[in-house]
Amino acid sequence: MFELNHDWLIGAFSLSNSVRALFYLPQVIAVARSTDGARDIALSTWLMWAANNTLGAVYAGVVMHHVTIAVSFLLAALACVVTIGLALRARRRLHRRGNCLEMA
Repeated sequence: MFELNHDWLIGAFSLSNSVRALFYLPQVIAVARSTDGARDIALSTWLMWAANNTLGAVYAGVVMHHVTIAVSFLLAALACVVTIGLALRARRRLHRRGNCLEMA
């Protein structure tokens, strides 16, 4: 049987997944700067991505016993959670502002 050394594939996946977490940064910045309550952010989608990345981290750590892959998934999950938190904060600020305008 032909066997391949999968170390390069695991390394490439870990690197790709870690770099992917960096690509959340523009979204995080856009949400942080949002003045419309981050209306364009679908929280259900971000929650699903956060859950999927968290489960990926647990699977990589518990089943695969691979810390690097687990950490790369955790970084992506953290980026999702930060985006969700910022979107919720933006919506709360917009709601408060709306209530203040109604009182005036």
